[in-house]
Amino acid sequence: MPIGRLNKDTILRKCIFLLLLSLCVAVPAQSASRGNVQSSPPAAGYGGTAHSTTVGKIVAVVNGERITALDIERMAQPEVMRRKLNPNNREHRAQIDEIYQRVLDAQINDILVYQEAVRLKTELPESEVEKEVTRLMQQRKLSPAELEKQLQQEGLDMQKLRDQIRRGLLRQRLLSGMVARKVIVSKDEIAKYYEENKESFKATSEVHMAIIVYPPDANAETIAQRITSGRLSFEEAVRQYSIDTSTKQNNGEMPPAPWKSMSPDWRTRISAMNPGDVSEIFIIPQGQIQLKVQIKLLKKVGDDKVLSLAEATPEIEAILREPLVKARFEEYAQWLRSRAIVDIKGL
Repeated sequence: MPIGRLNKDTILRKCIFLLLLSLCVAVPAQSASRGNVQSSPPAAGYGGTAHSTTVGKIVAVVNGERITALDIERMAQPEVMRRKLNPNNREHRAQIDEIYQRVLDAQINDILVYQEAVRLKTELPESEVEKEVTRLMQQRKLSPAELEKQLQQEGLDMQKLRDQIRRGLLRQRLLSGMVARKVIVSKDEIAKYYEENKESFKATSEVHMAIIVYPPDANAETIAQRITSGRLSFEEAVRQYSIDTSTKQNNGEMPPAPWKSMSPDWRTRISAMNPGDVSEIFIIPQGQIQLKVQIKLLKKVGDDKVLSLAEATPEIEAILREPLVKARFEEYAQWLRSRAIVDIKGL
């Protein structure tokens, strides 16, 4: 199954379903840290049509856990599509190779962190998994039956979903203890940031907004210019172009987003907007997925007054910790790799 022949609708539907569930939630960055590995020569035909013969092959083994070419292909496909890369075009192969390598490195890191969580016997009550399943249904306004139907369309089922959530929560717990808790931000750093960015800290409790998720092959910039000029309404653009089927029929309107759960970059973006404003195009990354989107602010719920330093401290601390946590994760991932047996057989 060559890259260019994967079912685009299925891939995008799955990407958007997972992406929009967490697009407002801060997610620790996981970079492609690389440690001691055993590497074999890359497979011929990778990135081109000959790749169809290798999708079932094992490309890496991480302490006995296998990663297949198909795993990497599926995770890389949205980025390949977004950048309009053609695997049959020789000029594109270097870019596709780079995407696949980043995906592979990130997958190796995910497996190493999960394996370490298991080794350390990290506890995770089953109730936490069920809470995440319930939260997912509430955010997407789905009944259990509707969720199961949507999962089936994506080649998943409830057990696989729970397994994915469980692995993610275990990784999150381990990283919280081994990475996040070891990063400290001083009171002086918090106070300095508050004074320099005071206007961005509002007492908003909830935000209502609409979103348009552009297809990878759309000229998003041209469409955005038409919206800005008034030649095309945001709502009409959603109906014509958005690939998020869950919001498309409702003019792009999303479930209300709690202000405190939104990531710092989203809070900064929305703080500068008034109801009715449409944002510039920006990229939402989720793992290796990158999609061009725009949002329209519908309304803010809550007081628009500026928070005091004490009230804003938790939010500022999260903002300042993010790059430090990323750097600490790089170190931790490198340490895990130095202790692991990672056999990269070649893409």
